[in-house]
Amino acid sequence: MFKRVALIGLAILILVSGWLIYQQVQNNRAAAMGDYEIEAVQRADIIATFDADGVLRSNQTAELNWQASGTVDRIDTAVGELVSKGQVLASLEDTSLPQSILLAQADLVNAQRDLDELHESQTQRAEALKAVELAEQALEDAQNPELTQANALAVVSQAQKDLEEAERSYSIVSRSASNDAIEQAYANMLMAKRVYDETQRQYNKIENKYNRNPNLYQFWESKKLYRRILESLEQKLLRDRLAYERSQERYEKLLEPPDSGDVALAEAAVALGKALLAQAEQDLERIQDGPRAVDIAVLEARLEDTRREWEQIKNGPDQNDIIAAEARITAAEAALKAVTITAPFSGIITDIKNKPGDIVNAGELAFRLDDQSHMMVDAQVSEIDINKIQPGQETHMTFDSVRDKEYHGQVVEVPLYGTETDGVASFKTVIELIDGDGNIRPGMSGMVTFVTDSVGDALVVPTQALRFEGGQRVVYILKDGDLIPVEVTLGISNSSYAQVTASALAVGDLIVLNPPGD
Repeated sequence: MFKRVALIGLAILILVSGWLIYQQVQNNRAAAMGDYEIEAVQRADIIATFDADGVLRSNQTAELNWQASGTVDRIDTAVGELVSKGQVLASLEDTSLPQSILLAQADLVNAQRDLDELHESQTQRAEALKAVELAEQALEDAQNPELTQANALAVVSQAQKDLEEAERSYSIVSRSASNDAIEQAYANMLMAKRVYDETQRQYNKIENKYNRNPNLYQFWESKKLYRRILESLEQKLLRDRLAYERSQERYEKLLEPPDSGDVALAEAAVALGKALLAQAEQDLERIQDGPRAVDIAVLEARLEDTRREWEQIKNGPDQNDIIAAEARITAAEAALKAVTITAPFSGIITDIKNKPGDIVNAGELAFRLDDQSHMMVDAQVSEIDINKIQPGQETHMTFDSVRDKEYHGQVVEVPLYGTETDGVASFKTVIELIDGDGNIRPGMSGMVTFVTDSVGDALVVPTQALRFEGGQRVVYILKDGDLIPVEVTLGISNSSYAQVTASALAVGDLIVLNPPGD
């Protein structure tokens, strides 16, 4: 009996010891697992990105310097003001300008005068050539009497026609209307008045019938019929009234005396016609027997004079003189522009260095001008990532000084060469900001995130959990309390997650983010 009890007690002791040892092992494993961070495998949309440092700047920036020394006369803008291309921003006092500027003002006047004279000589050259041609034509015509006489006869004939027309016009404007014409016009006016009055009477009669009570209409009468008759009479009444007014105007016009101004002009036209006819007849008579020797001699002498003048100026001004005068004008105008500062492009004045009355020197900074219509970001992209981007690519940006806000942009310029710093090459990539606002200013620094690829509904694992083992990418999963390595083949990734394209992983598997190094 004792032996049996002893065996039972030994068995119980063994069982209790085993249970205590198992509990200790489990407690040790649980304590170890409590140090691990885990995350479940999931499916999600993943966007591949990389980051680069960037600095915000204006689309265009210019520092505008004084081009001459002197005293500031006016400042025609203010910080924050929007100015247009070519707008004058400031100028110097005339009395403070250096001698070179004052001499430029005088030289501009002299150079412009010299250029005008050179161009005027070109006009004289053209006129001299035309005079030679006219003199040659006149001598040739004089030496051809038949043609000259025919032309003279034509001139006489035309002068006679012009005189007859002038006399006819004078006769019309200078005489009063005859009694017969006045009486006829009066009769026409009375007739037109009677027609107009009769039409008005008919219109009034129909209108009264149209406006009376329809119950008083005869069986053959209707309001619609009277409406059509009224519309027809309205048109006739308008035509008859215009005819009456015109006949009245004609009658009153005939009663008026001739206009003294018209008569004077007609008389002058007749006198001029007579003079021109007399001159034409005199010229015809002079050449009836052919050209006289003295006339030919005069024409030949005139031709020689025009040819001599042409020879003197036919070569025109020296082209080098024209170029020199134009160069002097350009130089003088450039010197005079130094008196003012103008905006080279449209933008916002972001800095002003002077006030009226300040004494400035040539080369001294006066203004800073920024075109902020388009804000740009210069991002330094590493040589590892530069081939992942191209113009038009989407970007996201955050700035150190603007918290909790993300901006968006597009790549507009990818450089073809990089700059090396401490053995590392970087490429200054330009991004245009799409949704900038008043919170950002040129010079601010931030982070640019470039979007390179995206996959929807991908199997993803945290990049923090990826490890290399035996030359393979693996992640550790926690299964039944044990850490099990699982090989993975990756697709696109970003700083937080990576796409798994091939693996034994399944959604819901627990990934260990910080597996042990061993």
